[in-house]
Amino acid sequence: MAYKSLADFLEELLAVGELVRVSAEVDPHVEIAEITRRVAAEGGPALLFDRVQGQSTAVVTNLLGTQGRACRAVGVECLDEIAPRIESLVAQHTPQNWFDRLKMSPEESGAEKFRPKPTKTGVCQQVVHLGRDVNIAAFPLLTAWPAESGPAITGGILVTADRQTHTRAATIAPMVACDESHLAVADAGDSPFARHWADYQAAGERMPAAVLLGGDPAATVAATVPLPAEVDTYHMAGLLRGKPLDVVKCRTHEVEVPAEVDLVFEGYFDPEVPPTSVTVAAPGASHYREPSPAPVFHVAAITHRSQPIFPAIVDGGLRGEAGVLAAARERMLLPALQAAAPDVVDVHLPPLGGLERFALVSFRKRYPYHARQVAAALWGTNAVKFVRYLILLDDDANVRDLPRVLERVGANAAPERDLFALDGPAGPADLADAPGSPGRRLAIDATAKLDAERPTASPPVLDVGEETRRLVASRWGEYGLKTPGGL
Repeated sequence: MAYKSLADFLEELLAVGELVRVSAEVDPHVEIAEITRRVAAEGGPALLFDRVQGQSTAVVTNLLGTQGRACRAVGVECLDEIAPRIESLVAQHTPQNWFDRLKMSPEESGAEKFRPKPTKTGVCQQVVHLGRDVNIAAFPLLTAWPAESGPAITGGILVTADRQTHTRAATIAPMVACDESHLAVADAGDSPFARHWADYQAAGERMPAAVLLGGDPAATVAATVPLPAEVDTYHMAGLLRGKPLDVVKCRTHEVEVPAEVDLVFEGYFDPEVPPTSVTVAAPGASHYREPSPAPVFHVAAITHRSQPIFPAIVDGGLRGEAGVLAAARERMLLPALQAAAPDVVDVHLPPLGGLERFALVSFRKRYPYHARQVAAALWGTNAVKFVRYLILLDDDANVRDLPRVLERVGANAAPERDLFALDGPAGPADLADAPGSPGRRLAIDATAKLDAERPTASPPVLDVGEETRRLVASRWGEYGLKTPGGL
């Protein structure tokens, strides 16, 4: 289902008991974030704060803080349905999966009807602030942790375009307020924004950009996917929501933005302006990132609806919006990983110690040491190239059952045979890697071993059999036992 606006989505959440209005006055400095973290830890509702100290704009947090709300945002019953649904919308006449077919022209792929549609006006420009009227402090940016450099936009989508092809791409990163007209983008350094900015810097040119807040939440889900360079992020959003985005040109440059978003910060990055150092929380982790240089975004205009709603993403790790968005991204990445390694069955990227530290991968093992080939192929993709620990499992493993995964590691992996490492570029936000040194990745082959991999074949796995499981489940009430039959 495509939502016309963020307000439409919030009305639906309110009707089903998934949104709570907080009418008490709250402080955007740490207090809102701490409230949100506690609610998110319990799998609680989205929160709408309509009395933010010193502000007239309402803030919504924990918007997609459960998988149920994320599924509602993109119109599916579970996250596993996202990739098959997009698959059904893109032409099936080519051998590639949908991820590869998006690289083709829209006419070839059958996805033409989901391309963004230009329009002359949009509600995102009902109110326009230009020049001296630009004031970032007039909007409720949040500070999530006390030692962060300052209040930041955390629920915004930074839209930039390739200097040569003009293909748009989206980046989600904290944007810290420096003053009334400048934001410092605390990007990890391996994003579409970083690649685009490097090209503009090399050419000595300003890079136009826009920060989007609000609108259809499906666009936020789409922005988390590392798309091929040939694919327009608005096109992906249209596919995900099942309806094209209407887009309108910015007031100060040619970048187009979705007409129905709540707020737009327009501006540019100037290669003559040096980066500034900022400190923010590390995504999905329990520590701050080391202070790092952040490119400075000059805000030339702010446009918005007459009554905008300001979304903010408060990172709660495993439980919270960042974790749910990571899970949605994971589901959409599976076709890309299968394109690189066709025998991959499933993948799970648990947000433990930070985002993308671990990848648990099941695959169809066909020959001795096949796991090493699969690991090399996966590490060669953009999707998981910075994953530090890769655990490879047989195709019958449930990659989301961490205790059972560890059981297989303990039962099947011998350190002298089944641990292997790869040196590569260090993860840009990985504190465990020494500065200036290559990042080392470690793979664990936890598959059952074939004859050629060990002196004797792996013993068979204990399994009572499906027939017995069904029999006991059907007769459980006859046994007079209080313990649930599923245990």
